[in-house]
Amino acid sequence: MTSNLLMYMRTRIYKLVTLIIIISVAAASCGGNKQAAAGDSRFQREPIREVTQEQLELDSRLINAVSLQESGRTDEALNAYGKIVADKPQCAAAWYEMGALLLQRGWTDSALACANRAVALNPDNVWYHLEKAKAHELRGEGKEMAMVYEKLVKLQPENLDYYYELSNAYIAAGNLTAAVEALNRVEKKIGVTEPISLQKQRLWEAAGKPDKAMREIEALAASMPGDKRYNAILAELNMKQQRYAKAKEYYDRIVEADPDDEYIHIQLAEYYKQTGQPEMADAEMLKAFANPKLDSQTKLRLLGSFYTTEEFYSTRSATTFRLLDMAMAGCEDSSQFAALYGDALMRQQKYREATPWLETVLRKDSSNYALWEALLICLSEDSSREADMVGYARRAEKLFPLHTLPHFIQGMNALQHDRYKEALEHFEAAEKWGFNKQHYLEAETYRMMAEAYYRTGQYDRCWQAFENSLKVEPDSWMTLNNYAYYLAERNMHLDKAEQMSRRTIEAEPDNANSLDTYAWILHLQGRDAEALEYMQRAVRLDPNSTTLRNHLQVIQSAR
Repeated sequence: MTSNLLMYMRTRIYKLVTLIIIISVAAASCGGNKQAAAGDSRFQREPIREVTQEQLELDSRLINAVSLQESGRTDEALNAYGKIVADKPQCAAAWYEMGALLLQRGWTDSALACANRAVALNPDNVWYHLEKAKAHELRGEGKEMAMVYEKLVKLQPENLDYYYELSNAYIAAGNLTAAVEALNRVEKKIGVTEPISLQKQRLWEAAGKPDKAMREIEALAASMPGDKRYNAILAELNMKQQRYAKAKEYYDRIVEADPDDEYIHIQLAEYYKQTGQPEMADAEMLKAFANPKLDSQTKLRLLGSFYTTEEFYSTRSATTFRLLDMAMAGCEDSSQFAALYGDALMRQQKYREATPWLETVLRKDSSNYALWEALLICLSEDSSREADMVGYARRAEKLFPLHTLPHFIQGMNALQHDRYKEALEHFEAAEKWGFNKQHYLEAETYRMMAEAYYRTGQYDRCWQAFENSLKVEPDSWMTLNNYAYYLAERNMHLDKAEQMSRRTIEAEPDNANSLDTYAWILHLQGRDAEALEYMQRAVRLDPNSTTLRNHLQVIQSAR
């Protein structure tokens, strides 16, 4: 316990001694018109001299004010500083400290007034100028802030930080030319450097002077001829100004210096694209993607940014899909881009190749319905995976019950396996939730509903489902043919059936099914001589069909 108490007392004594030293130095700034040498401390030292009683009293008051300030009792500290400057208006340190507290509170008008008084009393004190500059900055007064930093660079011409701040102040004031000039003054001291040259380039571009911006980089490139980055920047600047020939010169320099540069061929691809040479652009992209330095993620990002959607899937698809294959070669185990690759393969009608990529994505994230739909479409083209397709459709239906395709696939599968009640449940669910504005699967759903209704003896519902399908696709050969055939089987509305069937053989005169339907309707109407011609054509087109041969025999016998 005694040891801890002694340590605490020592700490208090050290703090007190430090505070007394600070105040004794600060007091030198309250002595009127004494000239202080510029230094790093916010209070500059004066030669040791005899101290009057009045000065000791002022020191005591400053110690008290600083103590209040350091302990966080800022209201009391402000009051103490206010009383000091009221009694001793020549005390620059009190004006400065009071201004600092006012700045903390955001009272910039009063803080600026205090800083001005401090500067007027001691114009060589850089801390007072910095406080004034801060006040101008907070007030959005770039021009006035620049004037302060002009004084600071005169006070301390070797302090480079003040030149940088001066440049920033001119930027705030909207004087970009003066901002560049401030940086030129730094270059005169330390020579050409990348940060300054690049900043000057940006400032000239912002000022609408691209030629001067380019000269800054040219000077930088001349100072460091072995650095290819500056050739790349110069090429890009010339591309922005549509000086394509000049840009190509800089690109060629990079290729000559480093033919294995992983980005130069991408830049050349952009050059050829902008100059209307798409085949050359594709060739450069292929070179870039062949470079092992480029990782797969970078390649895929480049694909998405370089080609438009139309180019990717249509006009340049031969190249883009090849590039996509090259990019995906390095990330087969990653699901991050599997959706993109699966989609691209599906658009090329490579359904079997697309399927495993889509399955990979859905194993990681099943929340995207579009991926489920893409997978179901791919599986619908692969008869060997019918069971998988139905299983995925069930899972998709549970996750997204309001979408059509999962119901449609389950209904279609049930219909193909003569499970008509189950088929109707799914088709009617699809009808219940509705079809989108593009009538997605609407005609197909009603056509299959009609088939299921017919097989279950619900003939009126069957006819209505056919009518609904024809409202969406009035020229559907399959719907017209099936509708006509089922009417003929029921020996109903044969005139309507004949009209629909004739439309199908006019649309597809070499379709054996259409010819069979039309011939059979003519037979039912007693027009066997006409029917025989169409039936014979149907059998010639499909001689292995038992149904067609039987119909031909019936028609021949009827004559």
